[in-house]
Amino acid sequence: MAVNLPGAFFIYRVDDGKILFANRELMWITECSSMEVFIEFIGRKVKSLIAPEDYAEAVESCDQQVGDSDDAVAHMVKNPYFGQIYYVILSPKPEQK
Repeated sequence: MAVNLPGAFFIYRVDDGKILFANRELMWITECSSMEVFIEFIGRKVKSLIAPEDYAEAVESCDQQVGDSDDAVAHMVKNPYFGQIYYVILSPKPEQK
C-alpha cells in the first residue's frame, strides 16, 4: 500500500539518518528507475534529499515535531526494531504543482 501512495513518502531512522523505505513517487521525483538506483544516487542518507540551504531548517522542524509545513509532513515514532524513525510525506512546492 505505501509503495503506491499518491505522494513522495519515505521512512528514515533518526539516529543515523538512514533511509529505510522510499516509495515509487519519491523515486520518480529523483529520476531513479529502482530502489537500487535511488540508494546509489542519494547514498541512503536523508541529508542527501534536502538542499544544503534547507537542511538546518528541516532538521529543526523535525526536532520540534512540527507536523507539517509547506512542503512536508513528518511524524516521529519509536519502532521496536529500528528505534526512533520518521515517516515523511513530501509535497511539491507550489510552482511544481
